[in-house]
Amino acid sequence: MATTKLFLIAGIPATGKTTYGNDLAAQFRFAHHDIEHSATVNRLLINPMAFIEELKQHSKHIVATWGFNPEHQASVSAVLEFKKSGFKMIWLDGNRPAALRKFIRRGTVPEICFYLQMYRIEVTGIIDTIKPIVINPLTHKNSSSQLPLFLKKSINLTRNARPPAKQALGLRAPALLTPLVPSLKTDRAVGS
Repeated sequence: MATTKLFLIAGIPATGKTTYGNDLAAQFRFAHHDIEHSATVNRLLINPMAFIEELKQHSKHIVATWGFNPEHQASVSAVLEFKKSGFKMIWLDGNRPAALRKFIRRGTVPEICFYLQMYRIEVTGIIDTIKPIVINPLTHKNSSSQLPLFLKKSINLTRNARPPAKQALGLRAPALLTPLVPSLKTDRAVGS
């Protein structure tokens, strides 16, 4: 009997949250719920528990994607409700200059929105609050990583997941996927 797979993918702007959600749907038959749409986020925020239970009734494998505002307490509470309901938290982060370049190329909202969201992420310490698995989807070549490999590894993240490692000065080491690097100690300072 197959295990239920539940993921919430969040993270910094322009790291491919929606793209990865779409690919999980297309390649692995996940139900993808893009919470970026205002009607969807409004339904979620009215009653997070009911919204999540409704999602779980309609599909065994679910991926929700959401670039939520970490200063908005109702959004943070909804994210924590996803976690409480069994969703694995995945945070996409990494080469931030490459993400900014992708964000600018996308051109859907003003560049200042990127900086505002990055500020919110840092000031709130949201990564420490939601304690996700941190994945760097951007390679040193500033392009998306091999998507099929990332997706296949994502499917197996439900066992033996560890919290992300930290860099010196208390910053995250987003390039590390600790569940796939079992020898990594989370208390060891590393560079990215």
